[in-house]
Amino acid sequence: MSFRINTPNSLYGNFQLQNGQKSLQQSLERIASGHRINRASDDAAGMVIADKLASQRLGFGQAIRNANDTISIVQTADGALGQATQILQDIRVKALQAASGAQSQESRQAIQADIGKALSSLSDIAQNTSYNGQKLLSGAFSDKTFQIGANSGETVDLSIGSIDPGQITHETLGSLSEIDVTTDEGAQAAIQLADTALAYVNEQRSGLGSTQNQLSSTINNLYTAKNNTAAAESVIRDTDYAEESIILNRISNLQKARAFARAKADETAKKIVDILG
Repeated sequence: MSFRINTPNSLYGNFQLQNGQKSLQQSLERIASGHRINRASDDAAGMVIADKLASQRLGFGQAIRNANDTISIVQTADGALGQATQILQDIRVKALQAASGAQSQESRQAIQADIGKALSSLSDIAQNTSYNGQKLLSGAFSDKTFQIGANSGETVDLSIGSIDPGQITHETLGSLSEIDVTTDEGAQAAIQLADTALAYVNEQRSGLGSTQNQLSSTINNLYTAKNNTAAAESVIRDTDYAEESIILNRISNLQKARAFARAKADETAKKIVDILG
């Protein structure tokens, strides 16, 4: 009579035990990492899709930051333009004051001096208002393009005009910097120049307000898209803990049963060897 110590069944049992151990380690890794896909071999097609979604999600995040930066620029410029409006309103009031026949030449010269100081303050705002080293109200901030989407071409353009007194002009009366209220004619011209400047600044602020509203709406849409993309990525990449816990429990029970069967087989084989010995 002959006996087989290593039967096909025992070899297959060893194979199952080894594969079960790999499955057990994979399940434990998924639970520990929180990811169903930790390497391409876990799900090659799923990893490709998840990586594409991750790139899109990261793109949405950067677009949100870009849009917020643009809003900061708009708010900085608008705040300075608000100060400019107050200065121009003061200049207009002084021009009205100078236009009164009750003013002497001496008092008009004093008013002109006050207007000169106001114009100097306006010039300072034009030259010193900046964001990240870029002057916003000097006329240099023109045709700037901002990437506010996750894909090529999703941009917004922004230009902000100069509020330097020498750059704000009336078609027939010259520039704001040329205001001279020391004469009746000059005082009347100053009123018109102040009105022109105020209309110009209001136009700038209106454009900035419209841009800010557009950016705020864009940011809301980007957040929605980012969250939806993250959710889609999570479905593919992340671990379903409830499902994986069931899988882990099943594999653990199978491994225990296989280990028990292997131990019994080893015990039987040992007895046979002892008998033969």
